Amino acid sequence: MEIDSYLIKPQGPNCNMDCGYCFYREKSKLYPGKRTMTLERAGDLIEQALAGGGPVSFSWQGGEPTLAGLDFFREAIELQKKYGSPGQRITNVIQTNGTLLTEEWANFFSRYNFLVGLSLDGPKKYHNRYRTFKNGGGSFRAVMKSARLLDDPDVLVNGLAVLTEENVGEPRRLIDFFLANGLTHLQFLPAIELREYENGTSLAPFSPPPLKVGEFLDAVFHRWIQDFPPAFRVRYFDALLQIALGEVPDICRLRKNAASYLVVEHNGDVYPCDFFVEPEWKLGNVQEDGLKAVKESEKLTEFTEKKSDLPEACKHCKYLRYCRGGCPRYRNLPEGPGERSYLCYAYRYFLSRNLGKIRRLARKIKKSTRGRPLRRRGPSS
Repeated sequence: MEIDSYLIKPQGPNCNMDCGYCFYREKSKLYPGKRTMTLERAGDLIEQALAGGGPVSFSWQGGEPTLAGLDFFREAIELQKKYGSPGQRITNVIQTNGTLLTEEWANFFSRYNFLVGLSLDGPKKYHNRYRTFKNGGGSFRAVMKSARLLDDPDVLVNGLAVLTEENVGEPRRLIDFFLANGLTHLQFLPAIELREYENGTSLAPFSPPPLKVGEFLDAVFHRWIQDFPPAFRVRYFDALLQIALGEVPDICRLRKNAASYLVVEHNGDVYPCDFFVEPEWKLGNVQEDGLKAVKESEKLTEFTEKKSDLPEACKHCKYLRYCRGGCPRYRNLPEGPGERSYLCYAYRYFLSRNLGKIRRLARKIKKSTRGRPLRRRGPSS
């Protein structure tokens, strides 16, 4: 399969925070003890990923990837220079909680054109509700300090807000906050998680109701579409425009299949998605099996088909082209619509009100750009 994007976990599940909605914390059971990627493993991954000579994207995530230290990333860049081909396009993305950044980090990101995903859930009241340090203290002040450090025209920053039952009802307040702080490229991720209780498994109390998510997206969209080009970018809206323009969206849940990137853990283990870092979905190991064998594995094909194996209700839905059944992780959840995505009602609510506007905007873009593809900012998580 043609996969050119790798989500790398240099610190495994290690993190300096204790976010209440974190889905990755449970992965520490798979990888107990010290979980740090060595430069030798990083070199093996980078060499194999760049071997084809085509464009490659490296997305550094965690836990918290900056725990690996700035020297690790400096060496990673040198490895990319060593194994990359002349003219080869290499993209680096890092998703950080923003609590450990310094001016030195900011200068590094600027020099090597990193796209920085900054986790920020909105104003202090909402951010500190779940994004806390291990001592229980809120991280808002530290993150805002980092946001100011990154406030440089040469540092590309995407604001990533996790939507919970608290901030999902405040779309206008969130947008005002981000724009006031110079964050104009945004991504919103609903926190849909399960928790074990005495009487069984059910959705965590912070999970926002689907209708509230749909109303949030609708309100943000109305603000977004006021001007052309928009005063700010929202990754989901950009992806919908890509579909309307006949392009492949850069969000995997909106694609026909799910094989858009590979997750590489600190020890070289490879999985098809960070939501599915589970023993049954391990594809192999970079050093032991090689990326080529992983990409050609039957298990990866099986995972891809899992995404496209839709229930009948989805197959006949008029919004299928703009949804594709969503992420398989959200299907068959308690309190959800059975085999369909838990967020089905959210997307139907939003698309029923705004799909016509998206299509009209796509025609306007196509006319103004004479058919050139929609410019992308680069991958983010």
